[in-house]
Amino acid sequence: MKQLLFSIIILSLFSPALKAQETNSYVSDTDSLADPSVTALSELVVETPLVRREADRIVLNVAANPLAAGKDVQELLKTAPGVWATDDALSIYGQSGTAVYIDDRKINMSGSQLMTYLKTIRSSDIATIEIIPKVGAEYSADSAGGVIRINLKRRRVDGISGSAGLNITAGKYKQWYNPFANVSLHSGKWTANVSGNLNGTPSDRYTLYPYSTNAAEALSLDGVSHSKNKSLQGTFMAAVFFDPSDSDRLGLQFDYNSDRTHHISDSRTETYIGAESAGMTYGNYENHDRFNNFNATFNWSHSLDDEGSVIKLISTYNYQHSAVDEDNMMSWSHTPKDSVYTTDNSNRYNIFVTDLSLRKSFSQALSLNVGARYTFNDIAYKSSHHYLDGGRWVDNYAYDYDDAHNENIAAVYASANAQTGRWKFKAGLRGEYFHLGAHHEGTVSNNGFDLFPNANVAFNLTERGDYTAALGYYRNIRRPSFQSLNPVVKQESDYSYSVGNPSLTPSFTNAVSLDFVLASRFTIATGYSQTANPIRQMFVSDPEYPERMYLTWANIGKDRNMFIHGDGFLKLTKWWTLYSSLTYVLTSQQLEANHSYDTFGYVRLVVSTTFLLPEDFSITANCFYNSKMRIGNITIYPILNLNPTIQKRFGKRWTLSLSFEDLLQRKNKIRTTSSGYDRLTRSKNYLTPKLALTYNFNSGKTFRSPRIEKNADTSRLTKE
Repeated sequence: MKQLLFSIIILSLFSPALKAQETNSYVSDTDSLADPSVTALSELVVETPLVRREADRIVLNVAANPLAAGKDVQELLKTAPGVWATDDALSIYGQSGTAVYIDDRKINMSGSQLMTYLKTIRSSDIATIEIIPKVGAEYSADSAGGVIRINLKRRRVDGISGSAGLNITAGKYKQWYNPFANVSLHSGKWTANVSGNLNGTPSDRYTLYPYSTNAAEALSLDGVSHSKNKSLQGTFMAAVFFDPSDSDRLGLQFDYNSDRTHHISDSRTETYIGAESAGMTYGNYENHDRFNNFNATFNWSHSLDDEGSVIKLISTYNYQHSAVDEDNMMSWSHTPKDSVYTTDNSNRYNIFVTDLSLRKSFSQALSLNVGARYTFNDIAYKSSHHYLDGGRWVDNYAYDYDDAHNENIAAVYASANAQTGRWKFKAGLRGEYFHLGAHHEGTVSNNGFDLFPNANVAFNLTERGDYTAALGYYRNIRRPSFQSLNPVVKQESDYSYSVGNPSLTPSFTNAVSLDFVLASRFTIATGYSQTANPIRQMFVSDPEYPERMYLTWANIGKDRNMFIHGDGFLKLTKWWTLYSSLTYVLTSQQLEANHSYDTFGYVRLVVSTTFLLPEDFSITANCFYNSKMRIGNITIYPILNLNPTIQKRFGKRWTLSLSFEDLLQRKNKIRTTSSGYDRLTRSKNYLTPKLALTYNFNSGKTFRSPRIEKNADTSRLTKE
C-alpha cells in the first residue's frame, strides 16, 4: 500500500506528459463563470490553463480546478501550489507570516480566526488565486511570508447576491458552530457589501503531559494539565462604493472583530529525586481574554486612460485592544502555604497607514508603478499584579509593567513590469526609513534607512505558455510582531510560562528562487535564503528556578534555508482526481554568533484526492504529513492527519458536507532543552466530525463587484 501511494505521488509530481492528450477538450470562460460545476464535471484542461506563471507569481484558475466544486477557500488553499494550509496556520514554501488579500483588500486576521473566515467564501465565487512567494516593492518590506491574492468572479448588477451557511463541529472534546452570511447589492452608481460570521466554542478540551528531567541532578518532574476553553468570536464587515464618473471610484469600509475566551487549566506535577517521590505541586489557572479590533479604510482611484493607468489613494486606521485577567493558584504537598495571585494585563495598538501610488501603463507589455507610504504605530502595554497575603490582597510592583512607544516608517517604491515575446520581467526597489521612539527602561530611540530590491524574470518554454521557467531575487525585512515584544509574563501550567522580549530587533533576508510550471498543472520550485538575526521562538529557563520553562522569542545568529518543492494535479479517470505536494527543506541554524551551525532537514507532504459520484455526491480525502523538525531549541515530532469529507450538492443553491478531522487520532509531541533540563510534552488529537451547509443566491445581470484595497501591514498583529 505504501509503495502504491508513493508511486501515485511521484506520478502526480513529475509526469505531466502522461495526460498531455487531454488538451483537446475545452470549456469556454463564459460557461465556467456561469456554472462552476461545468468545469469540475468535464475534462481537466480548459481554455484558461489551470496553473499560469507570471513574472513574480503563480496563478491558479479556480474555474479549471477539478477539486474546487463545492469547496470553500480554506479547502482550496490546501491544494494551491506551494501553499501549506491547516485550520490555524498558513504559509508558502514553509515561510510563515503569509498575508491574504481578497480583491486587493487585505484581511486583518491571522491564525484560526483567518482560516475560519476563509471557510465562509465559496469556490463558486472565485475566479483565480495568486500565490506570490516573495513580494515586490509595492508591498511592505516585512511581508516576508509572501502574499495570497484571492480574486472574485463577476457579481450582479442592479440586484443582490450572496451566500449564507452554517458549519458545526460536534466532537467529544470539541464543539464549535460557525454561522455566516454575505450580501452584495448594486444599484446604479452605488454598491454595498455586508458580511458577518460568528464562531462559538462551547467546549474545547485537551490534555498535556509534560515530563522534565535533569540528568545532572537526578531530578524529574512528571506532570499532567487538563485544559478547557470557551470562546465566542465575531467578524462584521460593511463597505459602500460610489462611482461619480467613469474614471473615479470612492470606497469606504469598516471591519470589526471581537473575541471573548475563557480558559481554565488544572495541573499537577510530581517531583522525583532518583526513584523517590519528593512531593506534589497542584495548580489552577484561569483567565478571561477580551479582544476588540476596529478597522476603517478609505479608497480613491482615478483612471487616466483605457490602458490601465490609475492614481490611487489608500488610507487605513486600525485600533486594537486586548485585555487578560488571570486568577492563579499553586500549592505544594510539602508546605502548607499556597501561592494565590491575580494579574490584569492590557495591550493597545493604534495603526495608521496612508499610501499614494501611480500606475502608468505605456502598453499592454509595459507598465510602471511608483508610490510613497507612511506608517505610524502607537503601542502600549500595561500589567498589574496582586497576591494574597493573610487574607488581604497586596500589590506586587516587582512584576508590574507600564510602557508606551511609537514607530514611524516612511517608504518610497518603484516597480516595472515588461513583456516581450516569451519573456516576462518585473523589478522593483523600495527604500524604507524607520524611527523607533524610546520605550522600556534602558532602551533609547533608534532609526535607520534600508533598501529592498527585487527582480523576477519568467520565460515561456513553449509558444502556448503551458511550460514556463522563472528566476527571482528578493531582499526583505521581518520586524518583530507586537505580541513577541510584549514583556508581560503569563503562566500556562505549573512550570510553563510565556513572555515576550522587548529587546528584539528586525531580521534581514536575502533569497533566490527558481521554479517551473509544466503542462499548466505541475510546479517544481527550489530556493535558497540566508537570514541575519532571525527571530525564533525559544524555551528558556528561569535562572533562579531552572525547572520553570518560559516560551519566548529571541534573535539568534543566522539561518540558512534551502527548499525543493513539487506539486501537481492528475486526473486519473473522469471521476477520480489527485493533487499532491511534496516539499523538502534543509535548514542550518546558528543559535548564537560564532557558534557552529545545526543542520537538519524535514519533509512536508500533502495528498488530496476527490471522487465524483452520481447524484452530485463527491468524496474527498486530505492527508497532511510534517516530518520531525526543529525551531530554535524546540523539536516538533512528526505530524500526520487524515481528513475525509463527503459532500452533496442540491442544484446550484445548496451544498451539504460531512467531514471528519484527525481520523488517525495521533499524538503530538514537542521536546525542548534548556539549562540542563530536557522536557517532552505529549498531547492527543481526537476524532472530530464537522457538518457544513451553504446556500447561494443571486439576481440581476453580471458585473465585477468592487472591493476595498487595504495597505496596512497587519502581520505584526498576528500571534506567531
